[in-house]
Amino acid sequence: MKKWMLAMVGLVFIMVMTGCGDKKSFSMDQVDTRAYVMPDGDLYVEELFTYNFKGKFQGTTRYIDQGEQNGIEFFEAYAPPPGKKLGEFSDENLAPLNVKWDGDNDTYYIYNAANDEVKQVYYRYRINQAAVRYSDAGKLDYSFFKKSKQDIHHVKVDVYLPSDYKKADVHAYLHDRTGGSITTAEESAVHYENENLSKYGDAQMLVLFPQDQLTQMKNNQKDISLKQLLANEQKREDRMQLREGRMQEAVKVIQVLTIIFLLGSILYLLSWKRISAWSSRRQVTKDELEKLDPLMKTYILRKSKLKQKDFIAGLLSLRRRGLVTVREVPSSNRFLEEPTAPDTTLLFTFQGNVEQLNAADRQLVEWLFDEENVFRLDSVAGPTFKEKQDSKLIAEYRKKSEEHAKQFRTWSKTLTDTEPYAEKVRTNKLLRLLIPLMVIILYLMLIYLYYVDVASRLSILLTAIFLGAGGLWTCIKYKSKLWILFYHAACLALGTQIVHEEARSAYMLLVICSALFAALLPRYLMSRKTQRYRYALKTWRKELGQGGDTAEWDPTHVNRDAEHAVLLGVIPRYVKRMKEQEPGNTAAYAAAIPLLFSADILSSMMYTQSHLGFIASSSSNSNSSSFSGGGGGGGGTGAF
Repeated sequence: MKKWMLAMVGLVFIMVMTGCGDKKSFSMDQVDTRAYVMPDGDLYVEELFTYNFKGKFQGTTRYIDQGEQNGIEFFEAYAPPPGKKLGEFSDENLAPLNVKWDGDNDTYYIYNAANDEVKQVYYRYRINQAAVRYSDAGKLDYSFFKKSKQDIHHVKVDVYLPSDYKKADVHAYLHDRTGGSITTAEESAVHYENENLSKYGDAQMLVLFPQDQLTQMKNNQKDISLKQLLANEQKREDRMQLREGRMQEAVKVIQVLTIIFLLGSILYLLSWKRISAWSSRRQVTKDELEKLDPLMKTYILRKSKLKQKDFIAGLLSLRRRGLVTVREVPSSNRFLEEPTAPDTTLLFTFQGNVEQLNAADRQLVEWLFDEENVFRLDSVAGPTFKEKQDSKLIAEYRKKSEEHAKQFRTWSKTLTDTEPYAEKVRTNKLLRLLIPLMVIILYLMLIYLYYVDVASRLSILLTAIFLGAGGLWTCIKYKSKLWILFYHAACLALGTQIVHEEARSAYMLLVICSALFAALLPRYLMSRKTQRYRYALKTWRKELGQGGDTAEWDPTHVNRDAEHAVLLGVIPRYVKRMKEQEPGNTAAYAAAIPLLFSADILSSMMYTQSHLGFIASSSSNSNSSSFSGGGGGGGGTGAF
């Protein structure tokens, strides 16, 4: 399994375990609300919440959606008298509870400790200019229970107008796609009821009423008529009636696409060529691998994605072909003064003809070797501890490190276009087709589901713009599995905003199967023989990390294993294990091992490889303060 897939699984596991470890819970079993539209357009609200606490809690939270309103004039909370219903008591004889406001998440924190009990809390607040007055209509567009932490059970909301009215002049519409019902036939202008208001819902309602109800309010400047408002709402109602049928059709399409992605994943996971190459990896002998060019071994192992430290493999390749000689020399003076730096390094001397080299070799030689055709290994290492104290030197080393990285990328790109490397590992041309196709499918399905789910125009527009931009960038970076992962994560997050439960579950499953298919889709293709070599190299790398074959003490075998410890990136483990396994034969080992791959030289290579990139450390002090609300968890309506 890929490392990033393991990281994702581990993150999900930690999140699940963290959630399972929290034993306390609460529920909101009943909410009764009375809202009064005032003549000046303000909205005065009274609410009676019934909570059921299991465990210890500091109190409750109440999120107030201000929307386009001008703010909340006041918010108060009380412990109501027992046995009383909303409307049977007032706040006059009640002691107020301690309330704190968190402006970062528009949430009030009400301190009213509870422990394994059922409690009621009475809220009263007033929202400034909640209603809007047009030339021939008044409008109230408000969400009563937005951003709830839990489902709310047995919800009743009554909205009253300032004075008497004709019922035919009042029009009420429910914009909550999670359920509930709304009527105007009761005593109040609007009566909303929902036995189970989903935490994804918000009881959003729109009420149109005669503008003369707002006697103390001036006309709004917006030029819109009651006829236009009614027409807009009727269009939305028509879409809501078609919502269920369209969703069922969309779910069928999503299920077909999910099966296709799942079958594609299984096809790549159970690839005969890959499984056959893995099962026959031990048939490849070490002598066969020894005949491979040093750079080719690293190139195959990395599937052409070389790391910056792998330029040493290119030098060893030149050495194998007799184009470079190498000898041990004392390290530069700056390292001799550094206790943790090696005292020796390698000096490479180029003795071939540059004109006769292929493009990649020529690029490597021109990059590393100076005018005298020599290259010191420690010359590319970053600053020592002492040098890091000098700001001018830091700037020089940073520039040098950036130049080294740039030259490496150029050489690596040239290598992928040079034979025989280009033939051994080829880019999967299907990526250019399949990744954009996956991006388009997920994008179009999400936008369509948003539309069918009667989401707001703003949410559809913002999703289309930002997800579309991310999808376009993913198509450009179709070789990068990291960007593909980010795009799927974005689709998964946006998919949670689909209110229709069946469609939401189907789409999220589609995204997961698509991500699995993208993860298993190979970026590079290799022949069966090349894959066998790669699996054999990985097996050998594991053995070298455990110390290699310590029974073979002749210099040839030691030279072979030490060289491959460098090529396969296991120098630290290799040296450590060799010393641990043969502590009594250290002198014999030192005498037998060739000069190029002595313990000191291996340590020098490791030091240089680990000090190629240099980023100056920086520290910054910042003071920030935020109101935690006693652990409110980001705000919302619930408890803490």
